[in-house]
Amino acid sequence: MIVVEGDYYDGQQSRRLNAQLHILGDRLSIRQNGRELKAAVGLHEVEVSSRLGNTPRYLAFADGAKFETLDNEAIDTLLKQHGGSRHAGFLHTLESRKRYILLALVFVTVFTAWGILYGVPWGAKQAAQALPASTNAWIAQGVLDILDSQYLEPSELDEATQARLVRHFKTITARFAADYELEILFRKGAVMGANAIALPSGTIIFTDELVRLAGHDDELAAVLAHEIGHVVERHGLRRAIQSSTLGILMVTVFGDVSSLSSIVAAIPLILTEMGYSRAFEREADQFAHELVEQVGIEPRHFAAILTKLEQYAACRPDEGEAVDEACRGDDRERADRSVVFDYLSTHPPTGERVRQFQDRQG
Repeated sequence: MIVVEGDYYDGQQSRRLNAQLHILGDRLSIRQNGRELKAAVGLHEVEVSSRLGNTPRYLAFADGAKFETLDNEAIDTLLKQHGGSRHAGFLHTLESRKRYILLALVFVTVFTAWGILYGVPWGAKQAAQALPASTNAWIAQGVLDILDSQYLEPSELDEATQARLVRHFKTITARFAADYELEILFRKGAVMGANAIALPSGTIIFTDELVRLAGHDDELAAVLAHEIGHVVERHGLRRAIQSSTLGILMVTVFGDVSSLSSIVAAIPLILTEMGYSRAFEREADQFAHELVEQVGIEPRHFAAILTKLEQYAACRPDEGEAVDEACRGDDRERADRSVVFDYLSTHPPTGERVRQFQDRQG
């Protein structure tokens, strides 16, 4: 007879009893100081948990009772002698063999890389395309409310300027009237400065600073074409879905991280999101190039506004100050800072984008 020390739970109450598992052949019984707590049953009537390192092992009985022990060797011996579950030692075999550990590490790495590079973007695109227009409108309204309350201010452009631009944009927006409810809004950028934002519903916001930065209405029309590309390709929704899915994927792979480890685990997530954003920007650039050519706008106008935005980001003129005045006397520190921000930006490097449009035009 083999006696195994452990704890017994009768399945009726939460009280734990120090007890002994008595093994005689393939018959198991539970006793405490000679007093029988559970009559003998056959091994085939008991569910034995898989071994995992030195964690406690449990034997579950049909009536809900459970015996828990740290004596894994005794349980392994019992299973080997009497042909217990073939799967009981499966996890222990995997976690105790270096080759299996290496194979598991390779599998997890490949699976995670595939998911980040291909699986998540593909799934996000399918999900974004399947969402109804009402969802886009609901999300867009929430985003607009936040932008108006925290980042943007009412436009200071005169009504004539706004009306002129909306008329000029109709050459482009009319092409999408059947499928999208495009709406042009103007806001003062305040902390956002010169910018244009496309919301999932088709609302496109131009800041006053961007309008004043442009030297020609076609430059703004080219920006509009780019933003429509974001709407048509549903980049906003896709990025939101990708961000949440990536977070779930990281938690699934790395577990519940906290404090310093959470920061380290978040680095790949941040860098990956930048890559996704740059891919979206390239898609929108391609869309804009094809669209402006279709409506007779020269691609050089988009290259021109990109260059101005690059200068604006580097010098960040004060309100009412011209970009060339703000950039006058530009120092090395400011130039270096511009390069760093450009590299870390969610957009591709401006020089790369400008060259693409110049090459295409040529």
